[in-house]
This record gives sequence, structure tokens and C-alpha cells, in this order.
Amino acid sequence: MIKHVEKNNIFVLETKSFHYVLGIDGAGFNRHIHWGEKCDVNDYEFEAVHGISSNDPALNEIKQEITPFGSTMYRECDIKARFEDGCREIFLVYKGFEQNGDTLKLRFEDEYYPLGVTLCYEVFEEYDIIKRYVTLTNTGSDDIVFERIFSAEFTLPSSEPYTFRNTNGTYGSEFLESDTLLNGGDLVFETRKGGSNHNNSPYFIAYQNADERGGDVFFATLAFSGNFKVSASRDAYSITRVSVGMNDFDFSHTLKPSASFDTPPVYCGKANGFGEMSRNMNRFCVDKLLPKQFNKKPLPVLYNSWEATYFDVNTVHQSALAKTAASIGVELFVMDDGWFGKRNNDLAGLGDWYVNKEKFPNGLDELIENVNAQGMDFGLWVEPEMVNPDSDLYRAHPDWVYHFEHRHADELRNQLVLNMTRDDVREYILGRLDELLEKHNIKYIKWDMNRPFSQVGAENLENPQMYSYLHIMAVYGIVDELKKRHPQVQFESCASGGGRCDLGALSHFDQIWTSDNTDAVDRMTIQRGYSMLRPTKAMRA
Repeated sequence: MIKHVEKNNIFVLETKSFHYVLGIDGAGFNRHIHWGEKCDVNDYEFEAVHGISSNDPALNEIKQEITPFGSTMYRECDIKARFEDGCREIFLVYKGFEQNGDTLKLRFEDEYYPLGVTLCYEVFEEYDIIKRYVTLTNTGSDDIVFERIFSAEFTLPSSEPYTFRNTNGTYGSEFLESDTLLNGGDLVFETRKGGSNHNNSPYFIAYQNADERGGDVFFATLAFSGNFKVSASRDAYSITRVSVGMNDFDFSHTLKPSASFDTPPVYCGKANGFGEMSRNMNRFCVDKLLPKQFNKKPLPVLYNSWEATYFDVNTVHQSALAKTAASIGVELFVMDDGWFGKRNNDLAGLGDWYVNKEKFPNGLDELIENVNAQGMDFGLWVEPEMVNPDSDLYRAHPDWVYHFEHRHADELRNQLVLNMTRDDVREYILGRLDELLEKHNIKYIKWDMNRPFSQVGAENLENPQMYSYLHIMAVYGIVDELKKRHPQVQFESCASGGGRCDLGALSHFDQIWTSDNTDAVDRMTIQRGYSMLRPTKAMRA
């Protein structure tokens, strides 16, 4: 529910358990007012702000929903752009609002330059969740280059310090929870590797004296599978702010004339204890985010061939494994790496998505039929975003990888990263996977990604620093198209385990592989960290 208090232009976003309140003050600034317990809507008002000194001007201390770069605001900004004449300051003028049911849009324009900024909100009342994002529009005839585009800014209600919970993990030890008390200064959680996890996670959880069963818990999580940044600060006047969005590390975005850009969404809420927070997010993700084809269906019991055979796969071995798997109740048999190209180890073949005829002389169908005869569905491992230099694909198209012409290309796991911003690369990947799914009775795709980005040159792009965003959009787009063409196929997001595990991925993939570490004791910690703000329904244990 959204209520507009006309007398002072205040908007009350009401969920089942809390109010989120913002407004436009007399000077036209977007202002944050309240996030917490419900009050009478007529009691909300703008907090008076006075400059402390010339070193702490009033504008720097106001609480905002989005902070543009410029004027006398020196705190972390959320939007920073460079206009054609070199100006890097944004000054927003309020132009009105649109309300449609549970959605609200506040429209602003720069006072001089052709930039529109719209703050967008959607209330999911029964889940105690609010969606936020920003729409940027270029209404002029020249490019606007953005150096930072965050999705949302939050101001926490208490003047006392908050403890921030995030993850501090690594490969094989994903989602290890870590708590940090922010007494003052800045606290940053981020990734710069091209994925969304392994180390930090794209969210914040802020609390005071909370546990599983009680206490105020404030949280927000970004739905984006690339580089992210969560920046929290507590200033000298005890104001705690948090900005969430795409990382500005090696980032810029060119907005062409007449074009618009929507930032990745952020989902935020307030809960009574960590348990309620997790339950709310689990219900919300299942009902509203996960792809609808499988969101309410139980995950099939899965067996993956990797630990048993590694690259040594063939019809005989895999058929024997399938028989054993079926005997213990497995419903889905997945053949992992080694089935394609000249793939006998991790040195060669990646990118050549053609069946290895030496291992499978009669093709994949013989194995698939054997698996199906045991009463199981068949699934397949792929790593579409990567290529080995020792591959037919790379020899034919060395220009298809991210690279700088006069720099050495670093190999990790003996592989390079394909430039997914290229049309021909996307067409190749879509074509090969589509053909596999069209020709064979495959019901499951394990989509892996086993290395971070480096040498991220993209000569095809006018602005190569757009690669981070465009790459992720390409992955989403290919998966969406494949699901459209083959609705019977489930897709799993894997990135060396839990390296791409976020609400953006879960809006396109049906499930997540949480970690390559399958130790039962370790998994208790890994899966608890996963479940804080992610749905257990999509957790592939």
C-alpha cells in the first residue's frame, strides 16, 4: 500500500509490518524520513537540517533516497555523470510523481542538462518487501557518460551504531557469515572479479541486539550477477547510510540520446529477527522471482558424475554410474565435464560444444536412452562463457575473448573469457546450446563459470567499460531464450560453486549450486549463510 500525504508531499510505503517513508521537501530535494515501526501517516514530517559550519554544510547532512554527485554533498554519491561539455555535477529538480497501485515513481530532471532521473518503488505488502531501482533517461542529443550508477540509498533509523552482517568466504568456503560493528567511517562489501559471490555478497544486513527470534533487522539485496558494491558509512553526527549497486570499479556506462537505463533492482525490508527475515525472503523469492516453470515443483534428486570420473567419461562408464544412481533413488543424472571436443583434462576443448566421438561413438543418445531406461532424466554440464586457447573455437576466433592487443592474456584454469558483448559470440553460444537441447532429450543444464575476468578489453564496444553490465545481461538473455525454446529444461547457475549466487541469477536460473565443497559439516555453515537472503527452494545441496 502507498499513501500520499498531500499537505507536505510525503509518501508512505506500507507493508504488513513496517513503514518506509520519503518525500519531496520545499526545496525540491528527495528526502528519506522513516524506516521502521508504523506511525500515524499525518505525523510524518521532514527533519529540520542546519549547517554545522562551512565544513559541514546543511546539504551534506540531509537524508536522501538517492544522492547525485555535486553541490556541497561530499558523502558517497549514488549517481555520477559526465556531460558533453565536461560538467560532472548533477542538480535534480522535482517534476512530479506517478502512482499505480503498489508502484510509485518520483520524476526528476537536471536543472540544465537533458537528464531525467526517476526513483522507482514497488511494495510487496504481504512479504514485507519493497523493490527499488532508478531509471535514467537521456533527453538530449549528446551522449551522457555515467561513472557511477547505484540502485538505492538507505538511511538507518537509529543514531546508535549498527552491526553489519555479510559473508567473507572463498572457493569451497562460500557464504561464511561475518559481523562488523560500524562505529564510524566507511565499510565496503564488493566484488571486482566479474561474479557476485565467493567473497562478499551483494547485500547488507544491519542490526542492533537482534538474534534469530527478535530484534530489528534491516536488509537490502541487489539482484545482479556481476561486480557489485555495498558502501556503508557512519558520520560524525551518527547518521548511518548505505548505498547499494553495481560496482564503479572499472565501470562506466554511456547513455545514448533518447535512451533509458534501469538499474538492477534492490529488494529491501525490515524484520523481527534473522529468522523472520529469511522466511520472508524465501517466500518472496519463490513466489515472485524464481522462473515460474519450476518455482513450485520439488527439486529432483540429482547425481552428478564429476567426483566419480572427472574427465574420464564415456558411454560405458556413465551407463554403469546411472544404474547405480537409479538404485539409490536418483531422479536426475547429470554428466559433468569431459563429454565434448578434445576434452581429456582442463587444458583443451573448452568452447567446442560438439560430442566427443571417441568417448561417445554413437553420440549422446545411447547414454541418454540408458539413463531414461533407469527411470531418470538426463542433464549436461556446460561452461559457455569460457574457452581454452587449445580449442578449435579459439583457433578460429582468437578475437572472441576479452583482450588488450599489446598485453599478455592471463589464463586461469587454462582458460580465457569469451567477450559476451559481441553479437557473434552470443549467437554461437545460443546456437550450440539450442542444437544440443533440440536434438537430445536433455532436461537439465548445469551452467558453470570457473574463472574471474581479466584483460577486459572489448574492441567492439564504443565504451569498453560497459562490459561488466553487458556481459551479465548477455548471460541472462541466452538463458531466457533457451528456456523459452525449451521450457522442459531446468537451468542451474554454478560458478566454481557459489560464485554467481544472487537474486539476479535466481530471476533467470531455476537453482543454484552452492559450493563444490560437499563435506557435510562444512555444508552446514555454507548453507546457513546462503539461506540468509536466498531461497532454500533453489539451493542445490
